[in-house]
This record gives sequence, structure tokens and C-alpha cells, in this order.
Amino acid sequence: MSVRIIMSAALLSVAGIAPARAADQAPAAPAAAVDPLDQMVCRKDKETGSLVKTKKTCHTRRQWAYIDETNSKFARDLADDTRTRPAGN
Repeated sequence: MSVRIIMSAALLSVAGIAPARAADQAPAAPAAAVDPLDQMVCRKDKETGSLVKTKKTCHTRRQWAYIDETNSKFARDLADDTRTRPAGN
């Protein structure tokens, strides 16, 4: 009878070690929050003079926003500067 008690105690202690160790460990640290503006985005642009050739360009969302704003500003300035203005007397 004492052999059964020792065997069952040994089995319970072995079975209880793995869950106890897992429970004792601190929960995994949450992954560092990644700023969506730092995510890489790739765009394909058509090459001038070709029907099928494209060029792939990759930047972060923050860089694309800056590029798009700069291009829009340039287009607005170009349109404003090239308008004909009435001649004044």
C-alpha cells in the first residue's frame, strides 16, 4: 500500500510541475505598438513610354503622405502661376 501512495504522489507532483511553472511565469510582454505611419507601403508606377513596364517604390506611410502633399502643392502652384492674368491699365 505504501508503494501505491508513493507512486501516486510522485505522479501527481510530476503532473503538477509543468502547469505550476507555466502559471508562475509572468505573462508575455505585449508586442510593442507599431505606429501605423511607420508601416511600409509599396506602389507600382508605370514607366513613361512603356505599356507594361512598372517601377516598384516602397516608403513608409508617413513618407508617402509627405510625397503626396509635396506633389499636390507643386501642382497647385504650377496651375496658379500659369493662369493668364488680365492686363491692368
